[in-house]
Amino acid sequence: MSVKSNIKGDIFTLIVEGTFSIRVLFDALQQGMGVSDFKAPMRALIDARNAVADSSCERVEDSGRFYAEISQCFTPGWAIVANSDSVLFDMARMICTFTDLRGVEMRAYSDIDEAKSRLTWNNTFQQDPFCFVQTTDCRPNFIRSPDKDRTKTPKTAKR
Repeated sequence: MSVKSNIKGDIFTLIVEGTFSIRVLFDALQQGMGVSDFKAPMRALIDARNAVADSSCERVEDSGRFYAEISQCFTPGWAIVANSDSVLFDMARMICTFTDLRGVEMRAYSDIDEAKSRLTWNNTFQQDPFCFVQTTDCRPNFIRSPDKDRTKTPKTAKR
């Protein structure tokens, strides 16, 4: 399993290979948004052409609690490239589970060039919603459940 990110221009790409989990996607997104090249608002492309859906269908409560407040950091249109419907739906389900991106338009593609083209349309009508995103408002906030990650400070016994 491998998830990494890269940034070219104003497109933030999350590259997923093999099986994937909520935790791994969350960590890659947090790490990718922390690099100096990340300048909001970014366009988002998820390249899951080499991803494999896990038939066990990970439950949120099994993976811990993760939540990313990042909607103001990205433009409203996302593109997901996958080679199967099961990968596509699993990826979209996980992203919608741990982010505040519900209602964001995510379009599915099987061709990476078509997806990139969709993200870079020069049509003013298509770009109009992107103009309302303020770059100064981008304050990504990644929230983890301290109990599941074992980051919670242990309580000291009262004397």
